[in-house]
Amino acid sequence: MIPHWHTTTERISGVAATILVAVALWLVFMKVPNEQVMGAVQRIFYFHVGAAFGAYLAFGVAFITGVLFLVSKSPFYDSLNEAAGEVGFLLCSIVLLSGMIWAHSAWNTWFRWEPRLVTFLLLWLIFLAFVLLRTYAGKESSSAQAAILSIIGSSTVPLVWLSVKLLPQASQLHPQVVEQQGLRHPLFVVAFLVTTVALCAFTIWLVALRSRIGFYERAILHQE
Repeated sequence: MIPHWHTTTERISGVAATILVAVALWLVFMKVPNEQVMGAVQRIFYFHVGAAFGAYLAFGVAFITGVLFLVSKSPFYDSLNEAAGEVGFLLCSIVLLSGMIWAHSAWNTWFRWEPRLVTFLLLWLIFLAFVLLRTYAGKESSSAQAAILSIIGSSTVPLVWLSVKLLPQASQLHPQVVEQQGLRHPLFVVAFLVTTVALCAFTIWLVALRSRIGFYERAILHQE
């Protein structure tokens, strides 16, 4: 049975995501001025970073539910683990694609073997394996293996976060906009905060919705 708090979270996050995403789109495309150097391409930044925070949030849920499933073998935690891994992979893909667009506009290269890019690609590959395992190995047989894989993958998130600090800035391409206070216009800051919160709320809603679908799928399989 799906807990009451799960249903409440799904409803609240769905309403919040709808409102916040609408506000974020209005801010990014109607209010925020073009950045002096990057121009209109700079608007990718808001969705790129917001999607990254959403992916980290989903992977955090995947880590926790992976541990809880291995301990309890609960189909509810299994459904949550599957949902969080899939949503995290989707957002991770958005981060990579938007980052490539940014990189080509800013540095005339789609990709470079640079600490954060490489570690984030590793994270993406681990959860690609997670999605493939869930898709082709079957829900019942792959649950434990997928839970372990999600724990391993989620454990690399701190490495991604700290990777830009492993080498001097001169050896990197990836900017540290937030850490170096690069958002100078007040509307840049407002748009960044609203978009990040909006995508995190959207992440929670997607995970809740997908886990509900997965839970019902497992219930049907057990009835057959």
